[in-house]
Amino acid sequence: MRENLANNFKVRSLSSLILLFLLSSLYLFKLSHFIFLIFFALVYFELFNNKIINKYGIILLTLGYYSFLNFDLFIYDFFLSHNLIILLVFLIITLVSFIKKTLQYSKILLNLYIYMCFILFTLLYIHNFNLFFIVILFTSINDIVAYVLGSYFKGPKIIPFISPNKTWSGTISSYLISLLLLFYFFDFNYVYNFLLPFTFFIGDIYFSNFKRIFDIKDYGSLIKGHGGFLDRFDSSFLSLSFSFIFFSFI
Repeated sequence: MRENLANNFKVRSLSSLILLFLLSSLYLFKLSHFIFLIFFALVYFELFNNKIINKYGIILLTLGYYSFLNFDLFIYDFFLSHNLIILLVFLIITLVSFIKKTLQYSKILLNLYIYMCFILFTLLYIHNFNLFFIVILFTSINDIVAYVLGSYFKGPKIIPFISPNKTWSGTISSYLISLLLLFYFFDFNYVYNFLLPFTFFIGDIYFSNFKRIFDIKDYGSLIKGHGGFLDRFDSSFLSLSFSFIFFSFI
């Protein structure tokens, strides 16, 4: 048990450090588009491998996404001026995903959600890298704390029919630690501090919900002993998107 816990802790920590190193290095060398090419390729390879998207869907999404990158400032201004509409669309996609359980609907909704997240957190990365980096860092801290303390204290499961390994002890303790660190080290809006750790949990549950619908254990096998890229960094999709939307109102 302790050996398994230590191994998983090392895997999660190492994958987080590699991602943070890649992000900071590519940002310093002005290679923003390259990092999103990697992200895009990893995510859609896993979706394709699980038959959640076909090759024609990948081509269309890739063309659309990189056309968007060429009109970054226009899209950025559009999103800022229509932030309420963007928020409502994002919430509708997220909520409907938990209601509609049919396979075809779920595939469409998951792809819409991921595609919209890509646009939102790409805008955040390009226009506010410091915040992007902080959110990624806290996503990793939250994930590691939830796993370690949840495995140590155990206790009742929080949503066993969606995420059988997630406990109340791990979820609450990771939320409180993330909250304390946010208040202590950063001068963010109080509402943002309280909501951000909650998005880590919802983002994780969101992707776990689709795994149950698609009847798959993991999205991939990129990270030995943990799963794929989506399994490891799923919660960051919502937290990064939420961060862009939240600060577009301020």
